Amino acid sequence: MPSATQPFVLSQATQEVLNDYDEHVAGGFAPLPVAVAKANNATVWDVDGKQYLDFLSMFSVVNMGHGHPRIVSAAINAMKDAACVNIAFLNPLYGRLAKRLYEVFGYDKFVGMTSGSEAVDAAVKVARKWAYCVKGIRDGSCHILTATACYHGVSMSTVSLASKKADHSDFSQYLPNVGSTAPSGRLVRYGVIEDVRKALTEDGAKIGAFMIEPIQGSAGIIVPPKGYIAEVAALCREHNVLFIADEIQTGFGRTGFNLCHQRDGVKADLVVLGKALSGGLYPMSGVMGSSRIMNIISPYEIGTTMANNPPGCAAALAALDILEEEKLSDRANDLGELLLEKLRSFNLPHVIEFSGSGLFIAVAIEQKPPKVTGRRITALLAHRGVLASATGMGDRIRFCPPLTISEEDLLRGADIIATAFADVEDVGKIPGEIVL
Repeated sequence: MPSATQPFVLSQATQEVLNDYDEHVAGGFAPLPVAVAKANNATVWDVDGKQYLDFLSMFSVVNMGHGHPRIVSAAINAMKDAACVNIAFLNPLYGRLAKRLYEVFGYDKFVGMTSGSEAVDAAVKVARKWAYCVKGIRDGSCHILTATACYHGVSMSTVSLASKKADHSDFSQYLPNVGSTAPSGRLVRYGVIEDVRKALTEDGAKIGAFMIEPIQGSAGIIVPPKGYIAEVAALCREHNVLFIADEIQTGFGRTGFNLCHQRDGVKADLVVLGKALSGGLYPMSGVMGSSRIMNIISPYEIGTTMANNPPGCAAALAALDILEEEKLSDRANDLGELLLEKLRSFNLPHVIEFSGSGLFIAVAIEQKPPKVTGRRITALLAHRGVLASATGMGDRIRFCPPLTISEEDLLRGADIIATAFADVEDVGKIPGEIVL
């Protein structure tokens, strides 16, 4: 491992990739300067052949590890048979997937999409139509309630759901009647059940659904108080409001449960899936719900050309089998406890608290710019061979390796994490430490 004082230099190959991004790529996010060439399970190689441990899973996408052979094989075989069977015809694998999701999770109906934002948008459409046609809310006045610090996507409709829109202030008007402020003006803070109780008591007649992350991911892996989700579900039932669980980041074993909101022994009315649905191999997402709710949707109201094509459905079917057969939820629990125990044993400097469930873990730090920031620690980690991400307000570092990572790699990654926390104040400028 390089010494704490060794200068950091990007390779020519990596710099060329960065140049291409700077000159020709628009939008996106703010990646660290690691140019990935290939990956297998929990190991990633860059364009120079340097090896890394993936402690991010591409934000809970590759729960089954990079390139799981069963998922790859299933997708390739389906692609050879019929790569694209879109909305004009029937895709047998789509029907099988919907049935398999029912067998695993107990929801009668599933509508598939390609991205998390699309799936959230679909859930909002289902909830709104249900609110107008079944609950009887006056046309144009249905509100979809969320909680503060939520993240449900970056499309126009999903950004509208967030409480903080400052980062997207140049896009003018947002979707009306959605967000963490109830119709009467009450702000619903995440994890504060009294806010939910008062909002639904005051405005329940105007609220069609309450959408929530069982554990907030992009806010920094914020775990609500024990019993919060169960109380939310009960209040929603009491006021005839749909309870929507956004499981895009938390589902498929990530938190130690097949679905995270099951931690509280409840069943949401609608569940939003994404990311790990296809094991990260093919863009797949969707919404699950009971027939009494999902049957409200008519043809042409929800769908997209590239959704539910054979390769994605085949990959998702394989991923569901792996989730059950390899007992990934139990594995996430065991490995998560091991990782937390190891990290706590280091008495890491700058750490305020640990949070999480399963292998959905974050470390909150006391930032001391410019030397101690979440981004700087993750840049140093990348230089030393561990891929992680700063999240929240940059003050929380997310550790979410694939659920298939070996115990040996998990502990080796923890050792590297300890060195980065110990050295971050002493090293010089690190490529990627500043978001440009």
